[in-house]
Amino acid sequence: MIHMASVTLDKKEWLKHLGQFGESVNDLKLILTESKLSYSVGFQTHYLSVTQTYPQSVKKTGDIHISSLDKVCAFLKKCEGLVTLKQMVNGKTLYISSGNFKMQLPVTDCKSTQMIPTYERLVKKAEKGMWESFGQDDYTLHGKVEMKEILKLASLKRLMDKNADFVVVANADSEELSVSAGKQHTVKLFASSKLIDVEGPKHSLTSNYGPWLLPCLSLVDNTLQSTIHFGMATGLVVQQSTDVCERLLIIIDQEE
Repeated sequence: MIHMASVTLDKKEWLKHLGQFGESVNDLKLILTESKLSYSVGFQTHYLSVTQTYPQSVKKTGDIHISSLDKVCAFLKKCEGLVTLKQMVNGKTLYISSGNFKMQLPVTDCKSTQMIPTYERLVKKAEKGMWESFGQDDYTLHGKVEMKEILKLASLKRLMDKNADFVVVANADSEELSVSAGKQHTVKLFASSKLIDVEGPKHSLTSNYGPWLLPCLSLVDNTLQSTIHFGMATGLVVQQSTDVCERLLIIIDQEE
């Protein structure tokens, strides 16, 4: 008997997962276990890992590869209610169905997974050390934050010049995390959020990023509280977890 990985979710749930990436990611590997859906993407600019529990949704365990997220999302938007994704082991075709409305898509290379083993190794080490460091970076500030205000910036990336400055500043003393984008004499955006239960030095910590900062912020779930890890000239680590969901986002800084 041919084993076919299969998972059924509501259209809105699918779009929450598959529609969050924008133009930066167009392929994804879904890992299905007994009751969980997991996926990760890794690039020079960022790493995102998501695991969500769906007790009744995974029909058959296994992996599902998606090569054209934009086409899948366009199809999903026309679906109603429950949508099933299926794929044979090592299969080269993705099957999507919503009642009698169906789509088949060829599967090609998965670029978004190539750097994942490296990231996973670094994350494991960082978790062991309670996020005091990640790779070469030392994280000296740790705290919780509601990022709603800051996340509004993510949708305004079109207002920015390519050569704008993208800066994150955190201060444990004033209990503030802020993000600014832009340059003097051009459009400048600024947003800040209050840090809670924060530990860190008594001065501001600053990191510079490239234009990828704003699109990456859109990968933070604005309904959940975040735990952040940050330092001077480091990446920004954003952890979010509930009883049913684990999200980890690492945004890599710009090397000076």
